[in-house]
Amino acid sequence: MEQAERSSFLYFTGQGSDKVYQVHLRQKDGGWVVDYGNGRRGGTLSTGTKTSSPVAYEAALKIYDKVVKEKTSKGYTPDQSGALYTSTDLAGRVSGELPQLPTLILEEQAERYFDDPGWGLQEKADGENRILLIEGEAVRGTNRRGLFVDIPQAWVGTATAAGRTVIAGEHVGDAFMAFDLLELHGRDLRGAPFIERFGHLRTVASAMPWIALLELELTAEGKRRRAAQLLAAHGEGYVLKALDAPFAAGRSTSSLKFKFNQSATCEVIRVNAQRSVAVGLRDDAGAMIDLGNVTVPPNEALPAVGALVEVRYLYRYAGGKFEQPVYKGQRPDMTPEDAVLSQVTRIKDRSAALDDEAA
Repeated sequence: MEQAERSSFLYFTGQGSDKVYQVHLRQKDGGWVVDYGNGRRGGTLSTGTKTSSPVAYEAALKIYDKVVKEKTSKGYTPDQSGALYTSTDLAGRVSGELPQLPTLILEEQAERYFDDPGWGLQEKADGENRILLIEGEAVRGTNRRGLFVDIPQAWVGTATAAGRTVIAGEHVGDAFMAFDLLELHGRDLRGAPFIERFGHLRTVASAMPWIALLELELTAEGKRRRAAQLLAAHGEGYVLKALDAPFAAGRSTSSLKFKFNQSATCEVIRVNAQRSVAVGLRDDAGAMIDLGNVTVPPNEALPAVGALVEVRYLYRYAGGKFEQPVYKGQRPDMTPEDAVLSQVTRIKDRSAALDDEAA
């Protein structure tokens, strides 16, 4: 039997879902492994392995064929549009790199920054935070917790850097959307003003076709126009950046985000019978506040109690639950400390809402 690497790209469309599943049979450490990635089409894939350690080719092929058969029996069909993900031995290990996290603000707070020439505006991409470390032809990715993660294979081998280059951005589908540059060819830029770092980033991005640059608007007119375009296109929102600020890891007041649609990282507190889960957030005293139930789509695995999930919502009634919650998926890149009630800023008074409806 010829021992060759294999990959299958499968997708499922229907019942309100559009999912991608990919499985790869490949060599590793003198043996063979079966790795997979799955998630929403156009979203960031969750990756894992079906083999905890390398096995003989015949054993790995049997596992590979079984996975493909199981998926096709559930309605998945072959598709070649998926991107192969790397399988790094460093996955889950601490990288030493932590992102800068923007502070959430309200729309009425954002308005004054449009007229302030000391602030710029970028699109807030709807993906997962990534920092890329490029050294020579090696490209490694980290998540918002500073842990190494697998990244699309297309990002590897197409980048070269003479000396360490570190780029901050968002992983959206198979694309990397860059918004900041921390190191350039071994030169640390973290202490430089953001506007200077962005100028270098523009040059770096132009040399790497798989990087999409999140453009920076500087004029009041440009900022307002871009915000209106993002709203009309049902975008996630925008981020306001202090142009003279250095980079600092952690929650930042020189980077502010406004989201058109509210979402929160919640903890699953109960699994219900009809493919829904109850979610909650902890208040300042550490007490769990029940924010109601959210339906889990049929193409998504039911999360267990204690799992962290992302929920999009219209608003929350004061002292009540989420209105029109939508399940967006699990958040393995977050920690229980992130599932706090202070995330919720769009709160509506129920009596005022009833008055509005009556009027």
